[in-house]
Formats: sequence, structure tokens, C-alpha cells
Amino acid sequence: MEMQLGAMLHVYKGEYGLPSIDFECLRALCLLRFTRCPMDVQTSSNPLRSGAGKLPYLQIGNQKFAGYRQIKRVLDLEGYPIDAHLSTKQKHLSTAYANWVFNNLHAYYHYFLFGEPNNFDTTTRGLYAKRTPFPFNFYYPSSYQREACDVVQVMAGFDVNDKLDKHEGDYLVVNAKKVVNLLSRKLGRKVWFFGDTYSEFDAIVYSYLAIIFKITLPNNPLQNHIKGCQNLVNFINRITKDIFRNEGYSSVKLTKTPSGTEASLTASERNFLDSELNTKIVAGVGAVLAMGAFAAWRGIYNQFWFNVFVWLQTIL
Repeated sequence: MEMQLGAMLHVYKGEYGLPSIDFECLRALCLLRFTRCPMDVQTSSNPLRSGAGKLPYLQIGNQKFAGYRQIKRVLDLEGYPIDAHLSTKQKHLSTAYANWVFNNLHAYYHYFLFGEPNNFDTTTRGLYAKRTPFPFNFYYPSSYQREACDVVQVMAGFDVNDKLDKHEGDYLVVNAKKVVNLLSRKLGRKVWFFGDTYSEFDAIVYSYLAIIFKITLPNNPLQNHIKGCQNLVNFINRITKDIFRNEGYSSVKLTKTPSGTEASLTASERNFLDSELNTKIVAGVGAVLAMGAFAAWRGIYNQFWFNVFVWLQTIL
């Protein structure tokens, strides 16, 4: 298996200047770029082709390796282990630190990107929908919301399907802020968390913090807290600009509001809003024709047209 011949990493396209909008995709990209693994990256991918229904996945010939863990295992076997230059003690510390960050930031990430209703409906759903082919883009982002429900219920002890006043978001924020403070102290003035050399821990911290710091959400309490830790901001910006300088993507354009002031709106959000109703109508026409043919075959016209009327009420 030669990494140089036909190997392709499939990830979600980026936004806000980042190479990907997704945590798992972003840390898989870090594996490649930190180790300088010679592999092509495909950002216009269909997650349903991965075999696991999600990105990232690595394809080498006819073989597919879905998910970060499988991708890392392949890179390790092919001679690109990200922690190869760490001492044994540093490797143990990296694993311990990574577990600690995961336990405290993973629930925050899932809740505020996918579980918090306003954030998901106004931002996250559109980001993932525009990166998923039609017609799967209508329901596929909700799979992340369902996963977030499980993560938050296990790690934070509340159900995102409950009323908003029962969400214990403050608990997640307090823990996340403690993590950011400790990470800032741990990094200090160093380039990497273990000094002059990168590690898997750097990839994990960058992937969490870069998305939380860069993404534009109506409700994201940790964003301003990260801004107050200048060394972490420098850490995020340095990796984004230096390591991913040719892969960062942003569709943000300045537009004029009715008051004459400038406001930012991503092209993906703008196109998503403009095309959503048209896409529903096109999909609906196809569905009506299919149902009509079935109704004609079964001779159930009255019930069919009643169902069509009810359906039109729900989308228009």
C-alpha cells in the first residue's frame, strides 16, 4: 500500500478561513500536514460513500478507512506516526492530556454546534447541508444533532430534546473555560505544547479551539473567553495561516444592510436561504408525481389528494 499512489483523504470543506468545518475532519487533516504525508485531499465528498455514513474517510484504491482512528492507524503503519519524535513520558502525557480535553470540551462542542436549537437552525445545519449532495442534505445534518443528543446526555447529564430552560449549558461553559485557562498556562510561550515539536495533542486542541473560536454562532460563550488567551489565539492563527495556508476557505462577503452598515453573510448561508424553498418545490413535484402514479394504480384518489393538500400546508 503506497501512500503516494492514489491515496485520497475525503473531508468536509472549510469555512471561516479553516480547512474544514468539522472536528474529526480537521484533526485528520492535522495528521497529514503535521507529518507531511504526501496525500491528496478531496473536499467535495459524499459522506454516504465512506461506508460509515460520515466524513472523514481515507481511500486507497478500493479500500476505505472511515473515521479518525482508522486513518491514524493507516498513517502509523505507513511510516507517518504523529508522535514518533516524542519521548515515552511525553507520549503518556499527550494521551492523558488528550483524554482530559476530550472529557471537558467534547460535550461543549457537540452541544453548542448541534444541540443548542438556535445555533443549529441558523448556522450549523446550513454549513453541513451545503456540503452534502441533494437530496441527502435535507436530513443528513440531523444525524449530527442526534449524535450530539447522545454525547450530551452521557457526558453532561441532560437531554437536548427537553425544553431550553432545562439545558445545563452553564455547566458545560464553566468546565470549558477551565480547560481553556489550563491550556493557556500549559502552552505558555511555547510554539507547541511539548516545546519545539508537534504532537497529536496539538492537533486535538487546535481542532476543537479553531472551530469554536472561528465559527459564527448566535450563542457561543467560549469564543470570547478564547479571545482573552492571546497565546491560544496565536496558536490557532499560526497553524491556520502557516500549515493550512493553501487549504483555508472562507465564503464571507461584506454586504450592505438597509441602514447602510456592512454585515457579513456567507455565500453558503445566502444560497441556502435563497434556494431552500425552490428545492423543496422541485423535490415535492417529484414526490407528488410518484404518489399520483401509486394512487392511480391502487385507485385511492380521494385519500391521495387529501394527503397532498396536508403536505403542501407543511412546506409553504
